[in-house]
Amino acid sequence: MSVKSKLSVYILTHNSEKYLHKVLEAVSVVADDLVILDSGSTDATADIVARWNGRFLSRPLDNFSAQRQFAIDNCRYDYVFSLDSDEIPDQELLAHIQELKKTGFTEDAYAIQRHWFVAGQPVHCLYPVTSPDTTVRLLNRQKVDFRRPAHLHESPRGYERKQDLRGSVSHYTFETREELERKLEKYSSLAAVDLIRNKRSLSLFHQVAVPLALWVRWYLLHKGFLDGALGWRLGLFAFRHSWKKYAKARAIVRQGGLPPVNEVKAGGTVDEEVAA
Repeated sequence: MSVKSKLSVYILTHNSEKYLHKVLEAVSVVADDLVILDSGSTDATADIVARWNGRFLSRPLDNFSAQRQFAIDNCRYDYVFSLDSDEIPDQELLAHIQELKKTGFTEDAYAIQRHWFVAGQPVHCLYPVTSPDTTVRLLNRQKVDFRRPAHLHESPRGYERKQDLRGSVSHYTFETREELERKLEKYSSLAAVDLIRNKRSLSLFHQVAVPLALWVRWYLLHKGFLDGALGWRLGLFAFRHSWKKYAKARAIVRQGGLPPVNEVKAGGTVDEEVAA
């Protein structure tokens, strides 16, 4: 098998014991090199990884872009496939990757389709994604990277040619209300840093208007209301996430934090903020 047909796989973990075995079992059929990058698990994550032929690395999570780039840099082969530790690929997706390994990878990037599940229930949307969505998860690291800083919504850049992979991934997240609350605090803190570094307006008007606009967009326009009581909670999640990130960003600026990139501009429309 040529180097162009070899595939590295990395998985980001943090207290990932629930689905990790299933994820590792699935990717074992396509991985020539397996990297697990952990950010400080205290559960059985490391014990589960020890049962597989992979390299277990540890790095504190500062932001998701840096975390993904660190994992990519520690892979052995140029073509790299990644999954989160709660994303389970179906057989059609794995079969397509195996086909590409036989013929050789030719594109800069490949995108997968994801179906989102919250507390085990399929949903129409979960801020900031609709379900199903597509995301680049197989790439040529010689052309594609995550070097642009982004604390929360990281995205690869550099590719010119992209192909969609057949099949899909089931993404299981927010298993309990407590987990939803923990991630709300964590993600809003990361998003607050991005607000400041991207020089978004932090006016009181934006702190009020953007969360309201997000609620309308994610609960009504993206049909979150069709998901019943869970959809209502997720609509509130979008509102509260946005409110908290503005409140935290404003507090950071008042305290003189993150110099010198905390010189926020006065401009920036609500539409720009909602799209960010």
